[in-house]
Amino acid sequence: MRYALSVLLLAMGLCAHAQLDSLLRVLHQLPRDTSRLPVLTELLRSTVFHDPDSGLVFAAQYRALALAAGDSMELGKGHNYTGMCHSFIGEQDEALRHYLQALTCFEGGDDPWYTAMAHNNVATVMEKTGRMDDAAVVYRRALDGFRIADDPAWVANVGNNLGNVFHANGQLDSAIRYYEQTDSILMSLGERSFAAQVRMNLANSHFQKGHKAHALELIRGAVAMHSPEEDEVNHADLLLNLGRLQGENGIDDSALMNIRAGIALAQRVGSKQAEAEGASFLSDLYEQRGQADSALFHFKHMKELRDALFNEERAAQITEMKEKYESGRKDVLLAESRAQLERRALTIKAIAGGALLLLAAALFAYRAYRIKQRGEAELAQKNAVIEQQLREKELLVREIHHRVKNNLQTVSSLLSIQGRGITDEKARQAVNDGRLRVKSMALIHQDLYREGDLTGVRMKEYVEKLAGSLLSSYASSDRVELRCEVEDLSLDVDTAVPIGLILNELITNALKYAWPDARPGVLAITLGRAGDALRIAVRDDGVGYDPQATRSADGTGFGLGMIKTFASKLKAEWSIRNEAGTVVELMVRNFHLAA
Repeated sequence: MRYALSVLLLAMGLCAHAQLDSLLRVLHQLPRDTSRLPVLTELLRSTVFHDPDSGLVFAAQYRALALAAGDSMELGKGHNYTGMCHSFIGEQDEALRHYLQALTCFEGGDDPWYTAMAHNNVATVMEKTGRMDDAAVVYRRALDGFRIADDPAWVANVGNNLGNVFHANGQLDSAIRYYEQTDSILMSLGERSFAAQVRMNLANSHFQKGHKAHALELIRGAVAMHSPEEDEVNHADLLLNLGRLQGENGIDDSALMNIRAGIALAQRVGSKQAEAEGASFLSDLYEQRGQADSALFHFKHMKELRDALFNEERAAQITEMKEKYESGRKDVLLAESRAQLERRALTIKAIAGGALLLLAAALFAYRAYRIKQRGEAELAQKNAVIEQQLREKELLVREIHHRVKNNLQTVSSLLSIQGRGITDEKARQAVNDGRLRVKSMALIHQDLYREGDLTGVRMKEYVEKLAGSLLSSYASSDRVELRCEVEDLSLDVDTAVPIGLILNELITNALKYAWPDARPGVLAITLGRAGDALRIAVRDDGVGYDPQATRSADGTGFGLGMIKTFASKLKAEWSIRNEAGTVVELMVRNFHLAA
């Protein structure tokens, strides 16, 4: 991912709406000569980036006044402004035509700064249209011109643009050289925020060359020197790229933290593009870690964001076409009204003019209709491709769950076979405990494979199956009564797995220690929402829990340690108390319902 700088273009400040109205009033009071050019310049600076259609109107007035005065330099500025408006609208061919006319005017005026500016703008269009080799040649001319004009800020801007072109062409050594030169200039100017963006470009180039550690060092420095208050969108991009490079360097926890921070910032400023990039990075990171469900979840979220962006663009295009069509219709109606007023004197001329206007309107409407049809057909085709890809992804994930379930069952069977050959009671018990833990995870993937929902675990069915399986494993089904009160809710896999392992340990401990000498008893399991938390309780009516008692020498403490670890991951508060038996209760704060 490469980022272009806008050092001086951004310096062309925006006017408030009230100031724009004030400028228009001043303009109308001036004579129709070059005294209007300074006011038109301010109007163009106020509209070229955010209202380029209005900017084109002001640019046309600018060119007309400069042409009438015979001022070549001012005419070049008018063509340059016109090219900028067309470029922001997306009409790059028209933008290039005006930029080349501006270049001709500036070269005739022998002004190195404006000539360099025109070269930079021409090269920008070439870069946008994929003519990278031509863009590199013209950018170098712009760079030489700004050096002659002694403008270090624009030398840095063009240097970054050259770095981007070489990066796109895969000429990473040249890209790195220009990025480093740009970084040095910006730091000397005190432009730390822009330098941070260049260092991000530099880090990505080093990463592509395989210098992962150095790339990570560069992006860390870029984040440290960039203030989010200056540009929240770029700061979000910096955090996302830091997280991506940390993931590539195996620093998964920090990578997740920074990517999520970047996504949160992107959501706050409404940058769906950055949010989609973050979702893509999370999907890649979870896939790298082997967490297929989480990878799929973030992949789907990324698709949804990009579809939303695509739909917004299409909606804007359709709205623009409708506005143009309505404007055309108003023009036709106005022309018809005018023709009716002049009919007595100019009957034949009015009829001919009206017919021509109606024909133009019909052609315009037909063209708009065909454009809309093509747009809808392209959208339907892209949606069909996306749906097919999602079906293939769902099939792949279902197969992954199936294979994970089979592998876990194989491990469980191997542990069972291994346990039969062990004569030491402690070792056999440890192997059996491990087998039951594996089996508890296999149940989750078994349900995910069989059910239509690939992202969630139905906890009611899962807890009943898990508890019943453990009762059968410990031959307790005939003497221990099982009571399950589980809310019918679906949890995502990242929440269900640690909860399943915790329940496995608590139920196993109750079956092993609550009723010595094969006494009968009741085991009650409760799971449900309690406010913003998830309450889990395992209760038995056995001999109770003595916190002061000396633990048996054969206890490894592994089960208790595992419960503590997963409770910490789930941000759960848990307690053990005696209440006509033993009660273990957890209040889980960090849980997620299935999407």
